[in-house]
Amino acid sequence: YIAPHSFYYGDDLAESIRATQGLLAHARIADTFNHKASSQLRYIVNPPGSTARVHQHLNIGEGEIDWDVFFRTLHECGFDGVLSSCVFAWEEQAEASGRFMRQAIQRHVDRYWG
Repeated sequence: YIAPHSFYYGDDLAESIRATQGLLAHARIADTFNHKASSQLRYIVNPPGSTARVHQHLNIGEGEIDWDVFFRTLHECGFDGVLSSCVFAWEEQAEASGRFMRQAIQRHVDRYWG
C-alpha cells in the first residue's frame, strides 16, 4: 500500500486498506494532499488543459492523510509487515526528513501495536 496514493484509491481510507487484508506485506509512508478537495483546485496547473499530474510525498503532518485512521486500520487488519518512508519532496532535507519520519512512524506503531 502506498499511503500518498490514498486519494487516488478512493474516498474511504479505511476501506482501501481493508481491501488489502491478508495480502499486504509492505506499506510505504508519506503524506500528501487530497487532489479532489477544494473543488479539485488543490493544485492548479497551467496551461489550462494540461495533462500533467501533481503528486507529492511529504512528511507525516504536512498533508491531509488521516494517520490515526491509517495506522489503526492497518492494526485492525492484522498487518505485520514492513513500513517504510517514501518522502521525496525535500531532497535538501532528506536526512532530517528521514529522522522525522522514523520517529513519527514509531509513535504510531507504539500506539497501535504497543
